[in-house]
Amino acid sequence: MAEEFDDIITLIDEEGEEVDFRLIAVVEHEDDTYLALEPADQDEDAEETEVVFMLVTRDENDEDCYEPVTDDDLNEALFERFVRMMEEAQEDGDDEKEDE
Repeated sequence: MAEEFDDIITLIDEEGEEVDFRLIAVVEHEDDTYLALEPADQDEDAEETEVVFMLVTRDENDEDCYEPVTDDDLNEALFERFVRMMEEAQEDGDDEKEDE
């Protein structure tokens, strides 16, 4: 089930600049956990949404670390899972409205 998140995650880009992302979903895939993120400054009315996937790992201090997904096949699989999650959430929301 998809969850609503308002969490902002600040990451460092290739140039060393801070970039804010909004957490939009947590995606489980093959025993790993990934975050689906969108740029925090992205226009909510945009027709297409940019989604970035980050693998959640732990460092030696048991702190969360985020690694970008660079494998095209994995990105595609994660995106397909993400779309299914969003569709299921939409269907669940539609079902709840019908019950009211």
